[in-house]
Amino acid sequence: MNKGIYPALLTLFDENGDPHISAIGKLTDHVITNCSADGLYVCGSTGENFLMSHSQKKSVLTAAAKAADGRASLIAHIGSNVVEEVYDLADLAADCGYDAVSAVTPFYYKFTNAEVVDYYLRLAERSKLPLVVYNIPVLTSVSLTMSDFSKLFAHGNIIGVKNSAQDYFFLERIRTAFPDKVIYSGVDEALLSAAILGTDGAIGSTYNIIGHWAKEVFNLSQNNEIPKALEIQKKMNEVIDMLLKAGIYQTLKEVIALYGIESCGCRRPFSETTDAQKSAAKEIFEIINK
Repeated sequence: MNKGIYPALLTLFDENGDPHISAIGKLTDHVITNCSADGLYVCGSTGENFLMSHSQKKSVLTAAAKAADGRASLIAHIGSNVVEEVYDLADLAADCGYDAVSAVTPFYYKFTNAEVVDYYLRLAERSKLPLVVYNIPVLTSVSLTMSDFSKLFAHGNIIGVKNSAQDYFFLERIRTAFPDKVIYSGVDEALLSAAILGTDGAIGSTYNIIGHWAKEVFNLSQNNEIPKALEIQKKMNEVIDMLLKAGIYQTLKEVIALYGIESCGCRRPFSETTDAQKSAAKEIFEIINK
């Protein structure tokens, strides 16, 4: 697996709400060529995974892999509470040439941590590809413990974690305890903080448009040029703040549209893109390209 910056790839849809295959191809090329992506994280939260049917997810995973054409590492997010779908997507990812699969912790039913660990261990046994755990307690209400990670990382096919928890003490403890595992941070606005603690890179929504800035932050941190990295992190956070205030997914897609990549907004129940979001997107586009 490549270290570095992985945009959590947006899924672009057509006017019928189906994946827009040619636009996904253009976006894939954009993040690799213009945003300096080391890899792609496809069909994650940013990709509206949980709003798509199983067949739609398969078409997105296939389209992104075809468009990437070996130019970047690929992680397929296949997480679902329906294990048969998870295993089917794991097989598809292997067939499409992905480098690894990832899966969010099972959610909604308040599964025990033992059940979550069992879910991952069974997937690791079943998958032909290495597995990256996805820890995002703010959305799943599942908080993996150090004991959980010890059990998970003892399995040879579980190679690391996408860590979107904002507990940096815990992040440092994981890094220290498991120096050989791959840790990607998932909090864009704190990329530098995580990089200083020794992460191997980052996976994030905003890297669809400012991945090249994130790449600078990460590389500068590796060279211990922290003041320079902090200045770019501040620039990133100006954009991130604007995205959060406007509505991140719709606004991100509007910025992408300004690069000439077709987008028809987000799937329901997300609202239609507003004029305010389009205005914010224009301002963000100008900041990025000035």
